[in-house]
Amino acid sequence: MPQYLCSFDMGTTSVKAGIVTTDGHVVGRGYSEYPVLFPGPKWVEQSIDDMWEGQCRASRQLLQQTGISPHEIAGIAVSAQRATFVPVDKHEKPLMNFIGWQDKRSVAQCDEIKEIVGARAYYDISGLPVEPTASVSKILWLREHEPDIYERTYKFYATGNMHLRQLGVENPPCDLPGASYVGLLDVDRFTWSDELLQKLEIPVEKMPSLVPSCTVVGHLSSEAAEATGLAAGTPLITAGADFPLGGLGVGVTEPGLVSLGIGTGAGILFLIERPLRHPEMGMGCLANSVPGTWEMEGICLASGGAHRWYRDVLGQAEREAAARLGVDVYDILSLQAAQSPAGARGVFFMPSLAGTGTPFWLPDARGAFLGLTLSTDKNDISRAVMEGVLFELRNAFESAEKIGTQISEVRLWGGAAKSPFWMQMAADIFGVPIVKSAVADTGLVGTAICAATGVGLFKSAREGASAMVRQVERYEPDPRTHERYNQMFGLYKDTYEALCSAGIYSKMSDFSRAVQAEPAGLR
Repeated sequence: MPQYLCSFDMGTTSVKAGIVTTDGHVVGRGYSEYPVLFPGPKWVEQSIDDMWEGQCRASRQLLQQTGISPHEIAGIAVSAQRATFVPVDKHEKPLMNFIGWQDKRSVAQCDEIKEIVGARAYYDISGLPVEPTASVSKILWLREHEPDIYERTYKFYATGNMHLRQLGVENPPCDLPGASYVGLLDVDRFTWSDELLQKLEIPVEKMPSLVPSCTVVGHLSSEAAEATGLAAGTPLITAGADFPLGGLGVGVTEPGLVSLGIGTGAGILFLIERPLRHPEMGMGCLANSVPGTWEMEGICLASGGAHRWYRDVLGQAEREAAARLGVDVYDILSLQAAQSPAGARGVFFMPSLAGTGTPFWLPDARGAFLGLTLSTDKNDISRAVMEGVLFELRNAFESAEKIGTQISEVRLWGGAAKSPFWMQMAADIFGVPIVKSAVADTGLVGTAICAATGVGLFKSAREGASAMVRQVERYEPDPRTHERYNQMFGLYKDTYEALCSAGIYSKMSDFSRAVQAEPAGLR
């Protein structure tokens, strides 16, 4: 009889709970939503109580659905948001809401970090570019704008710390993947950086202790057991952060394997066995959930979001057809795109609807269609959108190759993995095999691998992934189609470079802001 593990995937807007077997089957799922708060311009916060109540609801729903006894669960682990944190007092009580990873209140503090530490020096120590996502700039914002809260702070807890505290761990340590996005980690040594803390004048005493993923750090308290329905005394194990656990959940445990998750945005993760740096600071180097390893990460900001934009703005007929037929509208969009040949008959789509991420990090970039003619039809436009998303992702692949990363296979998950057409297109554009895992809830599986490893059911996370991750579909690149895409990708890069060097994106952004600021009567 297989052992059961309990996973919680604490996302930005919802929590998933799962019971996972040691052979990788998710035998039950719970789900609950909670709000995101916007208390000020560019501020993004979340209620700690709302998230805890959501976690408890999902847990009780999960147990009711499966009928599994909580005493059969060998361990509990949580996947947490990165770069979301909260200051707590000496009684470990939160002093405010979580400040979220999307929060951008600390742009001025990022400039301070560049001035005090230097952008390159900061990247070389932390593995991160200086920008507002990491918690450190918001810690500096609190010191400047909320000095009372800052002075009363006993520790700055990442979300993973707070989730463990609510489950019953006193003075919980911070897992290394979560610590990476605090922005104060010496990523080469997996310790808090003395240099960054000293230069930024942040006392090390305000930082929690550090442990790798897959570490047992406590046991479920009786209070948390009553709230969640789980069994008091169940071991609690560190797991890590949402994105690296998604990579672990598709079996990315060796160099050469790539995790590619495509949702609203997209993330690319390359496991590495020694820390590396990108020459233009275009990719982050962070701690991975496989203990003793690192990862290089790339982010694309509006990949799946661009496809959804096409669905919502240009796909009314397709949405209506999907409703009539009772099918997924994305299946219709894939069938539509398949009517156009590779290369969309010369139509290009630049998917920078939310700016560009890796490796350019240009927030003023805008989306565009190029190559339209009087013979262009909707099939071409539909295919061009899908190809454009993958061309932007290929930029991140080339960034990895600059630092010597060899790519042998891509494990694709998220919304795009539901489409065989898109999976094959990805293989043809990237020029490497694309593989789909059997279980869609990769974060739950990755978290369960950490739990199982922590309680000794596996000797290592690698062994756990080998036992719990199953690949079910494999798409090989077609050489002729790949060559056509190579030619297109060259044109794609030339177009992007021309728009940047001519300052078109900046001019468009300035014009857009000016138009939006005009009085209504001028519109």
